[in-house]
Amino acid sequence: MTAPLLSVVMLVFNGEKYLNEAIESVLTQTFKDFELIIINDGSTDKSIDIISSYSDKRIRLLDNKNNSGIPYCRNIGLNLAKGEFLTWSDCDDINLPDRFEKQIDFLRSNPSIGGCGTWLLRFKGSKSHYVQKADKDPEFIKACLIFKPAIPNATVMLRLSEIRKFKLYYNTNLPIAEDYDFILRCSKYLKFSNIQEVLYKYRDSETSIMEQYKLKEEKSYQIHKIVYAEALEILGITPSESDLVVHRSIGSQSLFESLLEFISCYNWLLNIQFANNRERVFDQKILNKVLAAQFYFISKKASKFGLATLKYYLSKSLLNKWNIKPYEAFKLFIRCSIRYNKF
Repeated sequence: MTAPLLSVVMLVFNGEKYLNEAIESVLTQTFKDFELIIINDGSTDKSIDIISSYSDKRIRLLDNKNNSGIPYCRNIGLNLAKGEFLTWSDCDDINLPDRFEKQIDFLRSNPSIGGCGTWLLRFKGSKSHYVQKADKDPEFIKACLIFKPAIPNATVMLRLSEIRKFKLYYNTNLPIAEDYDFILRCSKYLKFSNIQEVLYKYRDSETSIMEQYKLKEEKSYQIHKIVYAEALEILGITPSESDLVVHRSIGSQSLFESLLEFISCYNWLLNIQFANNRERVFDQKILNKVLAAQFYFISKKASKFGLATLKYYLSKSLLNKWNIKPYEAFKLFIRCSIRYNKF
């Protein structure tokens, strides 16, 4: 039997509420040459009954009797996949009908790219929250990974031969951020891009593991700092605990409690710039674009300190030759003028 071109892996743990909708969004894709590997990770609800009700021969079911966790199951998926390409689909999310077709066409047309993501629409119930966009430039993506996932992780499609060539697997010690960590390590060997349109709908579910960890900031930090340390190691930086706290703050949506915190984050951006000047890891112009974006991001978090924040943002951006977008500067002016205290 000929191997499918694409392997789709869906991890399921107590996903009965949205599972039918998620599976249907895979089976009704315009691209048909795929296998759907569903890994039921010790569900105690009716998930296994829902999966078993499908007779589509493209479905392969693996039933774990005990819950083993997301990174462990992702690694099983990597090992079981038969396709040239591999992608994931969460058990409560929705793929737009032409997602697989467009991503495969993109990877076939760009053989130097090892993986690609897409934009996604975040939603809850019948309400759309916002479109999560991501850059298409491989070098920008690589530099951006210092601070955060630069590919919407749920949307990534990979060349499986490249993943196996470099023996890349998920870190089973990370209950969250395992996908960020995986893409970060992949970026040492592969180039990534993002298709500039929404092809995936991400459900902000109250049962998702990320939602649970949002309520446990300290525990989340203890896990993320492992990934941050690995990202900074690429630049030859061995961060202290206080450095990692500042680095986390640069990517977090938590507002600053003092102007000093804001300034500390700016100084850390300079440290990263200096480290890259020394190590020559990233193209400096590309890194400056990333640093400019992160500086604007943290400046928004300091809006409540008034026009002092705006003045600091403008003066330091000009000093470092970091690009200032007029529309963003105007938005920051408004935020600072009213001392806006939300993100």
